[in-house]
Amino acid sequence: MAVIFSKHGGLNDEAWKTIDTELSMVIQDTDTEKNKDDELVKALYNVKTSNKFGEKQGSMTEFGNFQEVTEGDNGIADDYQMGFSKLIEHHQFIKTFMCTREAKDDGNIDLMKQTAANFVRAYKRSRAQYASDCLVAEGATFTYGGKTYDKTTGDGKGLFATDHPGKKTGVPTQSNVFTNSLIPDQTILYKLANIGRNFKNQSGQVMGYTFDTIIIPGNTPVLEDLLKRLINSTQIIGSPNNDINTQKGIWNLIVNHRWEAAAGTNPYILMSSEAQRELNAGVFFDRVALDVSNEVLNKSRNLEWSGYARWSAGFNNWSAYILGGASAGTTLS
Repeated sequence: MAVIFSKHGGLNDEAWKTIDTELSMVIQDTDTEKNKDDELVKALYNVKTSNKFGEKQGSMTEFGNFQEVTEGDNGIADDYQMGFSKLIEHHQFIKTFMCTREAKDDGNIDLMKQTAANFVRAYKRSRAQYASDCLVAEGATFTYGGKTYDKTTGDGKGLFATDHPGKKTGVPTQSNVFTNSLIPDQTILYKLANIGRNFKNQSGQVMGYTFDTIIIPGNTPVLEDLLKRLINSTQIIGSPNNDINTQKGIWNLIVNHRWEAAAGTNPYILMSSEAQRELNAGVFFDRVALDVSNEVLNKSRNLEWSGYARWSAGFNNWSAYILGGASAGTTLS
């Protein structure tokens, strides 16, 4: 979303008019430049806009299989009902910076331009950090900026839980959080992918989604090296046997530079991009893009800039994600 300029107090002040225009151009240019934080948010979520205080994400249970009926008989009516739903509420975020009259008088325009550019990058970094923290945290909440936010899904459980329920009676609970590390047991990768492919929907039907994306923290170099070799090597790595590597070419690796794992841990997340898209599983909403205004303060004659934005992130469905290497969860033997 393009940056919004809602007020230009500096344009009405002869001392600041030229600098206001130049800094506004810097802000616009920085907003449109290619940015790794923007790419990260798009890689982790379905990114959408909103014009409400929040967005309710709904679902429906599935039809059963078609069954043969005797000639002349009615078709079989399924118990088709509303599934789980999730309300994702937006939050507001505000930050300011100051251009001093003294800096203006001394001609420090380059420093002001650098500050303006960094202001926009801070906004983009904040979106990405919020999105990352929301996804990777274990439990039903996550923390960003010292505040706690909800990350439960439509079934009322945290995104990663051992007991996700079905909506219809008789559907067993399912786990999408596992303690198993990929170091040194690389076979866990395809075992978890198989578990994900056999996740059942709210009606108990196997969904069959392919898990094709691996997300890892930015500070786990051993895990990163292992996965790059594992998903790109023609033969099985570390094996003297001339066996093909069945994992080659089917995985996309995302090194999440906003995810910092605790020392000594190697967590990872598997994601099905197909399930993410079709189930609208994880959503990031931009309610208000970066809205910038400024005013000349009468007492100090400084030019104050203010940036305002609203966004949210949340999960309608858990079954597009699997967390591995978790501190607590299901352990595969």
